[in-house]
Amino acid sequence: MKNILIALLLFLNISVQAQELVQGIIKDIETNKPIQHVMIIGNVSGKTTVTNSEGRFQFNLPAQDSKLIIKHLDYFTQELSAKNTKSFNVQMQSSTESLEEIVIFKTSIKSEIEKAIKTSQEKFAKNLKLNTFYRELSYVNGGMYLYEDAEIDYYLQSINKSNVIIKESRSVKFSNKEAQKFDSLSKVSYYWGDLKERVSNEFDFKLIKNIISDKEYDLYITAKTTADGTELYVLNFNPIDNAKKATLSGKMIYGAKDYLIREIKVDLDLKFVTNSEYLPNNNGHWRKRTFYNRTTLFNLYNNKYALTYVSYRVYGDSEIFNQINQIGGFVELLVDSVDENPAKPKSENFYTESKLTRLGKNYKTKYWEKFNVVPLTFKEEQMLKEINK
Repeated sequence: MKNILIALLLFLNISVQAQELVQGIIKDIETNKPIQHVMIIGNVSGKTTVTNSEGRFQFNLPAQDSKLIIKHLDYFTQELSAKNTKSFNVQMQSSTESLEEIVIFKTSIKSEIEKAIKTSQEKFAKNLKLNTFYRELSYVNGGMYLYEDAEIDYYLQSINKSNVIIKESRSVKFSNKEAQKFDSLSKVSYYWGDLKERVSNEFDFKLIKNIISDKEYDLYITAKTTADGTELYVLNFNPIDNAKKATLSGKMIYGAKDYLIREIKVDLDLKFVTNSEYLPNNNGHWRKRTFYNRTTLFNLYNNKYALTYVSYRVYGDSEIFNQINQIGGFVELLVDSVDENPAKPKSENFYTESKLTRLGKNYKTKYWEKFNVVPLTFKEEQMLKEINK
């Protein structure tokens, strides 16, 4: 019995030491402003997280990692020793260079981007399991309405098809004054779409395909070089002057030599906000988008290419029974690790609902502490404290 207890204690000690939580904040060395969407990568494990809008990150450092790789396309990459350090204050130097517009002589811009999409898709392994942390937060008139998060295994069967297994999850509806008022006025429910499509839409590059096929968008390509000498091309897009439906502006960055897509960033073009009026959503109640921001990051590290992070925030006005409500929130999906050619799961274990709501508080462990979760803003963290008890 004594030997068993010793073995158990040793096992528990090893488990605790297997990973260590480190935290930090990353800022621009010249402006002292926080830098969002900086990748933090374990030098051996390749596990990844990103900074939030306040430049903050938290990272459960695997035992095999001795360094953190700090990486952003607009800054010089840094390597930080993670030995005996639990808190980091990092300043990054911008790798500024002039963007030079280029002309694709041998092909059209659409064909050029289609080549980047095809090359990127071919680089992905054909059979993948993405171990992810997923969350979404809905607001009504400035108050929290619904919060859901989960530890999810995404099984990518093909570029445009994925199935999910929900390992653990939380779904909490708030009972603040604004939420109660909204529920009393309407039977309409707002949701972020089908969570099963989150990964497949990114692997399919659905948004970019729509942009380059839409005649209401002006497209042009510029070139830039990163601090480590990697040459990149940047697809820039925005609505043409007389656009009737187009609303988005943004960029897609891909390698000039390897044609692998690194980053996609999209915003609502403020000059074309009126084009989003009467956008159909939930029985036509959605009136107008007033804010839209979307980011997708792909990471190329040690010759492995993978989806790392998806985030978008949307806000807008909705009219219900002649009352205008401000509806919106965000969705985030962080890929903690990727397994190639995983064992085939049982189909009956796949989750078929579009939301996590029916599962309620379906967790036994604090899985959100296990993943390298992107921190919420300080304000959101304070508002969510009640569900972490």
